Amino acid sequence: MTSMSMTTSVIICGYTHARWHQLLCAVESVRQQTAPVDEVLVVIDHNDELRNRAEQAMPWASVIASNGPAGLSGARNTGIAASAGEVVLFLDDDAVAEADWVSNLLAAYHDPRVLGVGGAAHPRWERPAPRWWPVEFGWVVGCSYRGLPVSTAPVRNLMGCNMSLRRTVLDAVGGFNDGLGRGANDALGCEETELCIRARQLMPDGEFIFEPKAVVRHWVPPSRSSWSYFRARCRAEGISKARVARTVGGHAALSEEKTYTRQVLPTGIARNIRDGLAGDSGAFARAGAIVTGVSITAVSFLTAKAARPGHIPHRGPESKEQAVLPTVAPVRPMIVKLNEPSPAIEAQRDGTSYAAAHCLVLLDGDPLGRVRLDLTDGSLTAEQVADQLWQRLGEQIINHRPPEVRSPATLKADVIVATRDRPAMLRECIDSILRGAVRPERLIVVDSASANSATEELIGQLAQRETAIHYLREERPGLARAHNAALPCVRSPVVAFTDDDVVVDDQWLKRIVQAFAADEPVACVTGTIAPRELDTLSQQWLEGKVTYDKGLQRRTFDIESHRPADPLFPYTSGAFGSGANMAFLTSFLRERGGFDEALGAGTIAMGGDDLAAFYDVISSGNRLVYEPAAIVLHRHPRQYAALKRQTYGYGAGLGAHLTRCMLRNPRMALVFLRHVPAVIHRGTAVIRPAAAGDLPPYPPELSRLQVKGLASGPGRFLRSRRDSRQMHRRRA
Repeated sequence: MTSMSMTTSVIICGYTHARWHQLLCAVESVRQQTAPVDEVLVVIDHNDELRNRAEQAMPWASVIASNGPAGLSGARNTGIAASAGEVVLFLDDDAVAEADWVSNLLAAYHDPRVLGVGGAAHPRWERPAPRWWPVEFGWVVGCSYRGLPVSTAPVRNLMGCNMSLRRTVLDAVGGFNDGLGRGANDALGCEETELCIRARQLMPDGEFIFEPKAVVRHWVPPSRSSWSYFRARCRAEGISKARVARTVGGHAALSEEKTYTRQVLPTGIARNIRDGLAGDSGAFARAGAIVTGVSITAVSFLTAKAARPGHIPHRGPESKEQAVLPTVAPVRPMIVKLNEPSPAIEAQRDGTSYAAAHCLVLLDGDPLGRVRLDLTDGSLTAEQVADQLWQRLGEQIINHRPPEVRSPATLKADVIVATRDRPAMLRECIDSILRGAVRPERLIVVDSASANSATEELIGQLAQRETAIHYLREERPGLARAHNAALPCVRSPVVAFTDDDVVVDDQWLKRIVQAFAADEPVACVTGTIAPRELDTLSQQWLEGKVTYDKGLQRRTFDIESHRPADPLFPYTSGAFGSGANMAFLTSFLRERGGFDEALGAGTIAMGGDDLAAFYDVISSGNRLVYEPAAIVLHRHPRQYAALKRQTYGYGAGLGAHLTRCMLRNPRMALVFLRHVPAVIHRGTAVIRPAAAGDLPPYPPELSRLQVKGLASGPGRFLRSRRDSRQMHRRRA
């Protein structure tokens, strides 16, 4: 596929009637492009009157309301979720694109290493620029500045008002950090800088390109040409850089700024002093503005960086920055097998100091319990570990009786792993699967629209010595699509699925096939998802919320003899397991046509494909077994912004799944109405979980995001189903 044949989506975000004329001009400039775009999405940020006005004035564009947190990042993420283009372009509502803007941005995408392309933003001053304004500070008004490349060149990050990104990159990083970025009443930014840095950390072989021929004209009102605005914007930039440094690390956050302050600014000061001596009356003022601007930015950065946790520095005249999350001590997750010698547990490992160990304790391969061992007094010897586990689990150890007859693992199984732009994680996942007590007949890796060839190259290397490994490329994003693409390649009666960010226990596949062999009517088996890392508060909140924890007891579900007491069964299929650890009879999936491609990560619905598959198993009269001894270790999101995106996505996926259930079985509405107390109880437990242990209370913000995601689920499912059907018709 050539770069010019790639499908494109343009996202323009608006929030105020005060920029209505500019918004119209921005949208019209996209409409007049020499290279037509496939869709234009105008996202209105929490302003219903403006949205209604835009819908009437722009019938040919898709006008949608932001369903994320207020601010530019939340609006952009809404647009990303609703768009379908392979390349997503972003234009500010107060910028006008030149007619060849799209074609110049797309030209660089012929190189698969290119993650994104940005262009130049020239100021469109409503009044003449002040004579004291230095060209080195064009970024103050969202425009290009002296110091940027003058020809096509790689850069660390793109400029928000004029940029484009591959959809695979946006999916890989989870969109913009909605804890950063401009709101209606503040001047903070750097959300695009943080996203680009995260993308490079995930895809170190990729690069972002600055293309100065891709030009937009950025409107600068008189209010932004004042000395007070200049100072306020420099102050906001310093605070923003400090926040980005907390998220991605100081070196990554300041790599280009060091060159800018050491080379570009001194050169600008010297040039203006020289021009002043030559008779330019505004040159000395420009030199002074450079000194003042860099001083304010540096002081604001250092002040924000030194702020104690919980301190809230000012963002601007009318708003404040979000508080920094409380600090918690890292916890070390472990699997302890009582049939093996007890391990010593080190309080220090790989440079991290652990306050406790979170132990999943197994006996004869069966989970016996979870035990938290305190490490505040230092490391524990093997004898101390054994003593403490006996004190906590002695009764369970004595009463444990393994099944007298274990069904042999005679069934053959294939494993499918879908991945996108995470070759390092994928390598660890593959290695753990191949080390298992039962190896898959085929390990099928589905490369789901990755931005480069790193995954294909990795599988090519591994396949030279492991004949079981097979590579498959799926150009359409979406987890369900990736899984369905691999189904024709499956040769075994059982097919297991896991994610590329997990490491499986060595007994994982063995216990899955044993569960199928022991119970003939079983169509699906799910298993335990334990934490791989609990270093940050976000990870500990997620684990404490028991999103993945389905218990340590083996359970069987069907609509007859194994029907639980839950009156909402089987619609609450999240209780059955999760998609990172599931297996099916191959014949069942083929009879059902695979997974519902309107659901899943990478689609507008954002999730729910696993829930729908579990529901289909039960509603079709088949049996599902939850086998806690089939264990995978999952890497929970480290950053709070990623946890927020995941929480919203889980809510959206659940809402989409329930909508699908309602359309397939309208009787569900009567069930929910008849059992309103059960609905309220379950909803409260999911949305507002109790704090685990001595952790800070679960944030109300996360609860609100999950509710918003849940509310968006019906619309997301309907749009995704429509797009999926259109795609199938086009392919047919």
